[in-house]
Amino acid sequence: MSKAILVTASAKSANYGITVNKFSAVPPNIPLGLLDAYMVSKGVPTEVIDAEVEDLTYDELVDRLLEEDPVLVGVIACGANPSASTMSMVGVIKLFDKLNALKDIPFKTFVWGGHPTVLPERTLRETKADYVIVGEGYETTVGLYEHLTKGKSMSDVPGVAYYDGETMAINPSTGLIDVDSLPRINWEKMHPSTMRAHNWHCFGDDIDNRSPYGIIWTNQGCPYPCDFCCINNVFEKRTSRFRSMENVVKEIDDLVNIYGVKHLKILDELFIIKHPRIDEFCDLLEERNYDLNMWCFARTDSVNPDILKRLNKIGLNWVAYGFESFDEDILDSTNKRSKANVHDTVKMTRDAGINICADVIAGLWDDDSESIKRTRDFMFRNDFEWVNVYPAFGYPGTPLYNNYLADGIIDEPKKWDVYGLYSYETIPLPTQYLSSAEVLRERDEMFHGYYTDPAVLSKLEKKFGTKTREHVQEMVSNPLRRRLLEPGNEHLGHPAGGRSLKEKAIAV
Repeated sequence: MSKAILVTASAKSANYGITVNKFSAVPPNIPLGLLDAYMVSKGVPTEVIDAEVEDLTYDELVDRLLEEDPVLVGVIACGANPSASTMSMVGVIKLFDKLNALKDIPFKTFVWGGHPTVLPERTLRETKADYVIVGEGYETTVGLYEHLTKGKSMSDVPGVAYYDGETMAINPSTGLIDVDSLPRINWEKMHPSTMRAHNWHCFGDDIDNRSPYGIIWTNQGCPYPCDFCCINNVFEKRTSRFRSMENVVKEIDDLVNIYGVKHLKILDELFIIKHPRIDEFCDLLEERNYDLNMWCFARTDSVNPDILKRLNKIGLNWVAYGFESFDEDILDSTNKRSKANVHDTVKMTRDAGINICADVIAGLWDDDSESIKRTRDFMFRNDFEWVNVYPAFGYPGTPLYNNYLADGIIDEPKKWDVYGLYSYETIPLPTQYLSSAEVLRERDEMFHGYYTDPAVLSKLEKKFGTKTREHVQEMVSNPLRRRLLEPGNEHLGHPAGGRSLKEKAIAV
């Protein structure tokens, strides 16, 4: 029987640089697993090949596909989280370069993800794929299979872009699916024993035991309008849809009892909210008394002491907060608003026994060296157990990207490896006062300075042990290579936004 195969195309070496092996996570690709489960539930014989997990080269992946002889191949342009789509295009394009070098491709192809959804025509041009999925694509993937195997008309396949002769056609989507109706991922295909948790997630006794690993989700999307966030690209609108907690916990049952998973990430862009469903989640897991090590995302204004304590009791040991900047005026420019007192949030989280992963951004529009220094000082004052320091990137489909293009601050990217945080080719957005190169230098110095600071290392050792300190020291012993920061290469990035606009005005 004709079958479909869903694949990822590994871009790890390009996107993660020297962190790719020991230090980075190896997460299950949740959109890949969900699309597979849905297609199988609709009678489509479907297989998955996660080249990122199997560490397949592009040639090896092409050989596998030719051996399997599918009728349809779907390439998933994202990581575990749908928002990690643009940087995944590096691997997607390289895979299609290999496929297009064949004399004849014996199967039809599509690309799925948030990035292809907002840039369907460019994705078709760059990959020469037969189709691009526009939207979340569940009904679309089944429709494409039925088009190829049962003669279903292309006009009846929703949410797909393709070339009809020389013209691109886009069939409208049918809307979003009820997420609680989605079948659970077939974890037998995902192989949790081959997955590996983030290093910081396992600080302490488990630093050398990061497998098996699993990811669960309880909602999709996010209701907040932050200008820099692309999480809702694949859903085509700002949204948040919930899955029943009974369904969620049944999946945790499988991961724990069948696959021996202890380390779990909760994928939701915003998990902790003041809502009875979080109490239900705690009730269900308290009954089971599992030995879990979980982490999740939350906003600083979405938590309270009681729920944090309950979550810690069932194994939530880490919360990742998007602090972004400690300067409210700078945050206002991103359309991110919070009513919380950050110091109160930090204290209540620590009082609950939960570690904090602090996500901060060095390089928002109004940032200069002094404001970035204030964010750095904020990190040091609070002794965060882990910090992720990001420059700002303008992801296609976000207001940030659209506004910076319209104002002439950036040009349309010629390639997508410039979006990899750890990539040699990375080029972040400039600020009003700092060029891309200056932003990247500030970011790298902030992260490296934090984890080489003797006081920070001493506190990590006191809390998590000597192995954790040694792991962190090894991690920062080899600084990231950056083309943009090599002598003579600053011109490869964007000049400071303010200077760019001023120069543009003078030229006019």
